[in-house]
Formats: sequence, C-alpha cells, structure tokens
Amino acid sequence: MDIRELFRRFRPAGTPGAAVAVPDDPARRNAVELDPVFAALAAANTAAGVIRAAAERKAAQRERSAADEAARITGAARRDARIVRDEAFAAAQDEIRRTGAALIATARADAAAIAAAGPDVLAGAADIVAEAAMRAAGVGGSPPPGASP
Repeated sequence: MDIRELFRRFRPAGTPGAAVAVPDDPARRNAVELDPVFAALAAANTAAGVIRAAAERKAAQRERSAADEAARITGAARRDARIVRDEAFAAAQDEIRRTGAALIATARADAAAIAAAGPDVLAGAADIVAEAAMRAAGVGGSPPPGASP
C-alpha cells in the first residue's frame, strides 16, 4: 500500500490542530451513499432480466421460424427447378425434333431434285471433267490455264 493511501484514510475530523482524527472508510461511505440507489434499482434490474429472458425466447422462436421458412422455400425452389428443368428439356427436345424433321424434309427435297436432274447434271459434269483432264495432259481442246499458246 502506498503511503499516500494510508494518509488519506486518516483525515482530520475536527478543527485544524485538533488531536482527534477519524479514519476515512471509502467502502462504508460508498455503501451508505449507494445502497439506497442499488436497492431502488433492484426491481428494475429484475424486470430487465425478465424482459431480456422473454426477448431471448422470442428471438429463438423467430430464428426457428425463419429456419423453417427458409427450408420450406428452399424445398419449393428445388421442386420448381426440377419442374422447370424438365419442361425446358422437353421443349428443347421438341425443337430438335421439329428442326430435324425440317432438315430431313429439305434434304429429301434436294435429293429428289438432284435425282430428277441427275442425268443432265452428270453428263455436263463428265464433259467438264474430261475437258479439264485433256487440257492438263496437253491433248486437244483448249490449253490449260496459265500455259502459253
């Protein structure tokens, strides 16, 4: 303990120069001043504890309710996602079928047109190929492109 603290405990209680001194007791002085205040606050402190406990119960209930609601929403979203995914897949399959059928129909029409014009097209193509081969070989016909006459 510091010497100053020791001297603070013994303050003069009378007129200066008196030989009598009373020890100062801070704990007793604080108790005399503060005990009535704390006694008045005891009821408020108890009420605050009750309010706090009720608020904690209510918060826990809201948290459980929010967790239940989140689980319900998540479950519904998963079900909805599955349904939407299945519908999108079915729509894509239908589009693929329609596009495929259109391509097949176009290919059949083109094939029929080629088959109908086939002999004429092939005869012209044979003549073109034969003339190009003869030019490349330098036999008859017109000279190959780039060759000097």
